[in-house]
Amino acid sequence: MPSAAGPPFIQVGGYATVGDPITGPRNTFQNTFDFSGSLNWIHGRHEFKFGGGYRRDQINALQGIATNGFFVFAGIPSQANFLYNDGFANFLSGNPVVFLQGGGDFGREIRDRAMDLYGQDNCKVTSRLTVNLGLRYELPFPATENKNRVNLFVPGAQSKLIPGAPAGLLYPGDSGVPAGLISTQKTAFAPRVGFAWDPRGDAKTVVSAAYGIFYEPYYTGQGGPLQDPISAPPYLKTMQIGFPVHSFANPFYSPDPFGVPFPEPMTLLVVSRNLHLPYAQDWNLNIQRSFGANWLLQIGYVGTTGVRLPRFIEGNPAAYIPGVDTTSPGCMPPSQPCPLSTSSNANQRRLYSGCTLADPPSTCIYSSVGEIASIANSSYNALEASLRKRFSHGLSFLASYTWSHSIDDVSSFNITGSASQPVAGENDLAQNPFDLAAERGRSMFDARHRFVLSYQWSLPFLQHSGNWYGHVLGNWQLNGIVTAMSGTPFTVFDSNDVSLQGQAPEISGFSSNRPNVVGNPNSGPRTAAQWFNVNAFQKITQDPNSPVEQFGNEGRNAVQGPGYVNWDFSAFKNIQLTESKQLQFRGELFNVLNHTNFRLPVSDIESPNFGHIQSDVSPRVIQVALKFLF
Repeated sequence: MPSAAGPPFIQVGGYATVGDPITGPRNTFQNTFDFSGSLNWIHGRHEFKFGGGYRRDQINALQGIATNGFFVFAGIPSQANFLYNDGFANFLSGNPVVFLQGGGDFGREIRDRAMDLYGQDNCKVTSRLTVNLGLRYELPFPATENKNRVNLFVPGAQSKLIPGAPAGLLYPGDSGVPAGLISTQKTAFAPRVGFAWDPRGDAKTVVSAAYGIFYEPYYTGQGGPLQDPISAPPYLKTMQIGFPVHSFANPFYSPDPFGVPFPEPMTLLVVSRNLHLPYAQDWNLNIQRSFGANWLLQIGYVGTTGVRLPRFIEGNPAAYIPGVDTTSPGCMPPSQPCPLSTSSNANQRRLYSGCTLADPPSTCIYSSVGEIASIANSSYNALEASLRKRFSHGLSFLASYTWSHSIDDVSSFNITGSASQPVAGENDLAQNPFDLAAERGRSMFDARHRFVLSYQWSLPFLQHSGNWYGHVLGNWQLNGIVTAMSGTPFTVFDSNDVSLQGQAPEISGFSSNRPNVVGNPNSGPRTAAQWFNVNAFQKITQDPNSPVEQFGNEGRNAVQGPGYVNWDFSAFKNIQLTESKQLQFRGELFNVLNHTNFRLPVSDIESPNFGHIQSDVSPRVIQVALKFLF
């Protein structure tokens, strides 16, 4: 891909990345045709609304994936021909644990369409009670590729459309495979109901509540139709080679790996054939009370649950085989026995790789398969309270407080791509691909407490003074936003493949392994040098004779991150020049107190900076401006 010419992407686990990103460049040309209409009809106590729409997208995209190659260096527990248990040491010695590169046809012509209908009745039952009833119907069709350059992964199924394809790859036109790969969901009915009640009839107290279902317009959620058809051999081919590669200079064992339709072992990025539309259920209950002439107090409960949310899973996980080898060369006494399960033979242990430990690694058909599946769920519950003062006597403000809790199975969907360091330790992959339920935990954005105060104060001093000092000291307006919130959680992870599941660079550039928790991680000194108790974590040391695969017992987002406190302040002064012309001076100070707000600490247990905070949010920034208004 000429436009992608540049260095390869090199990821050194626990340290940093070098080179161009794995995804890109991308050229996208999109045409969207949208037709919609609505009708309002007021009849007696009822206000009816009806409408609908039709949308069609034409997306022509050229997107590279690992066009210059993607090297991953990480530590591996000592084994034959692999001496270093540190990612940087393996980088210096030229020993990547995995190499990935894409080649072939990077172009896609995606077509997407959707229809919707809705009806709503806003009924004024009495002078004190209004009820709202509505129903929306969504009919989004799965995105198609204009030349059918997409595929499904169905282990064991043989394509009749492309008979030369390996078993497991099916294409639009094969039996049971529609043009959009998945079936169109025709049951997306979204009811809504709500009411507003004035219990006293004095227009000072209002009780309101609502419930509704809201469907996501794309089956693959965030990213929409561009999320799926990146990897589809024989059109776009993605090869993944595990340790040992041929050489650091040329990892491939064949001179022209992309010259064949199905280079092996293949890495895939596919959608689940049972993909459903994701949706959310929202509900709330609020009580509002106005008092005095300008005050409004509100307290309420808000709840949301996400259902059938898309997430990445490993569609071709590696099975753990206990035991050791004492008969092969290099494994016989007096040498140490060789574990049967290692990171380098993960492909041979994958459920649908087409090879076994008895076969050479070069005979494996499939390596990692990144699959988008609609199996994740989330929940959010919050108590919200606010006090508002409308502008009077030169002052207005809004004070808001939220006490909330958010739980989910995964908080991200390709949030970092193949970057070496995660956001808050979050990983699109589950630690144990056979136990996805163990991933449920606090959301990465779960800030339990949040207080925000915004205000505007027009100083009453010398507003109409004609003296020189009145022109200087009068007509000032002070504004500000004060924010205080508790910290969000993060996950401690291990960038080494201690669970021996192998790499999945098409999904995530870093390991999803987690260590054991042997103490209270949140009892740390809370300093930049050590934010949390690093001694509360214990690395996993694999026992090859363990009857079960070993994973860390740490849950997702078990460690509390730093809180956040900030005050943004501004002062405005309007100078009236003529009846229609003003000069405005603006002085703005962001983080006026220059309070240090730490970012999250390093959460990779393999990093020499484990537990350290290495950056903070912006310091004080002062901005001055002069505006001429006319």
